[in-house]
Amino acid sequence: MRRFPESASNYFNSEAEIGEIVVAIATKNFDYVIVGGGTAGCVLAYRLSESATNTVLLIEAGPPISGLMSKIPAALDFALHDDRFNWSYVTDPEPYMGNRRMSCPRGRALGGSSSINGMQFVRGNPNDFDRWASNGLPAWNYSHCLPYFKRMECFQRGGDDYRGDQGPLHVSPATIQTPLDQAFLDAALQAGHGYSDDNNGFRQDGFGLSDKNTYRGRRWSAFDAYLKPALVRENLHVETDCLTHRIIFDNNSAIGVEYDSKGVLTQVYAEKEVLLSAGSINSPQLLMLSGVGDAEQLNRHGLPLVKHLPGVGKNLQDHLDLRVQVKCKQPVSHYPSSIGIGRVAAGLKWLVARSGVCATNLLDVAGYICSRAELACPNIQSTFMAIAASYDGSQSFAGHGYQAHIDLMKPTSRGSISLQSANPKDAPSILFNYLQTEEDRRVAIEGFKLTRTLLAQQSFDKFRDGELLPGCGVNTDEEILAWAKVSGETEYHPTSSCSMGLSDDDVVDGDLKVHEIDNLRVVDASIMPTVTNGNIYSPVLMIGEKVADSIIGNTPLESETVEFYNHN
Repeated sequence: MRRFPESASNYFNSEAEIGEIVVAIATKNFDYVIVGGGTAGCVLAYRLSESATNTVLLIEAGPPISGLMSKIPAALDFALHDDRFNWSYVTDPEPYMGNRRMSCPRGRALGGSSSINGMQFVRGNPNDFDRWASNGLPAWNYSHCLPYFKRMECFQRGGDDYRGDQGPLHVSPATIQTPLDQAFLDAALQAGHGYSDDNNGFRQDGFGLSDKNTYRGRRWSAFDAYLKPALVRENLHVETDCLTHRIIFDNNSAIGVEYDSKGVLTQVYAEKEVLLSAGSINSPQLLMLSGVGDAEQLNRHGLPLVKHLPGVGKNLQDHLDLRVQVKCKQPVSHYPSSIGIGRVAAGLKWLVARSGVCATNLLDVAGYICSRAELACPNIQSTFMAIAASYDGSQSFAGHGYQAHIDLMKPTSRGSISLQSANPKDAPSILFNYLQTEEDRRVAIEGFKLTRTLLAQQSFDKFRDGELLPGCGVNTDEEILAWAKVSGETEYHPTSSCSMGLSDDDVVDGDLKVHEIDNLRVVDASIMPTVTNGNIYSPVLMIGEKVADSIIGNTPLESETVEFYNHN
């Protein structure tokens, strides 16, 4: 069987080559078949193939990631919207967001969304995992998750009780890039918020420098950290540009998968387990296409029922993102580096030295705050950019400016993934139901007011030259909410559509095994009972690391109990 070259620079070079591989693989069984070469899939491929006795096949719908734009941190908007590496999903009309169809980009390449994301590294709040544990999942409390966070991490400031420094994933602390970044941190203290010297350590609550999944000035994705080093192993095989159509079952036991490679339908078989790591959108879709889901919906699309699991595709969650943009009266923002000769100069500096503005994702400072005093842990993520520009360019200001993001961390709104048809090539129906609940609407208003107060502090006086978005006409609760409905966007953190738990509405158990199905696990962000506080990349890596030990049969890492900060 042909394998990847050690350089991992070239994968499959022709349709004929692909065809040869299909023939070879079609006649071969593997111990493990992993569907999805994204964040969790890369972790599983790495850990399961560490033992030469295991044969592992990884199937990815997209291509290998390529191009400079995928590596340059400051080019995150290009990577995020490159259709070559993106499913480019859109939601159904969102009923509480003015019936808008909203963008839902997801990675479709080796590394998955870690190859196109904003490179923010946030573990979440320790209370997130204790909350999971409180629902009958004791092995998922913070003390059990912490050793896996540490195992995966190579923190550039070194290890301690909270951080790891020997893992495959490089994590780099940010540095102050502009006077505006410092003004934001100063404003937080002036507004009465706390300071955190490590929001992935003892204290998430408060403001400080961000951590990034970058290394030596470039993106460090799950592909870079996990999959690329494993490609030299003879027992690991990777198929790209292959759309999985269904899981193959023998009664209630998963025995393989069927996928399309360049129009050739191929079946491969798993001697031990099928591992579904296709993400919060595609994992529930593939389960339903395979006959696992709500019986009524499957019958509606003419799909034979394998197992009635009504929770498949339910409980969908995401962080809603709002932003306040301000015009800057001093030429100290990143704007010159985004246009003309300044952009060229910044790019050349990165090419030569992997330094300068292009070596940062522009999200160097952030905070985690409670929208009201009685909360025990933050429900707002506040990130800052020394430029007034939306991720997709739709709300960008042609001049010096800055902006603060308001991200709702604890949504109570729930959405769903459902089938539009029985055709695997058709996108599923996606509905987040942002701002569905009174609580979420309340937090959006509270977060907006706190952010406006933050940007009104003394430290910004010498920079502030009027609010660009939403502008001075938005003041009352009603006006704030109306603006949120027309301008709010995804923060790109969909989770929980195959939730872990013990109830009839849950899909997987504490070992991520699909309920009442043998030899099938879901391992990705879809299993989170509730979305974590912050960007989800780091928790998904942890999930992959933790369940890999369960799959292999290793003794779990010993739990570590440490103190952590609570607001109350």
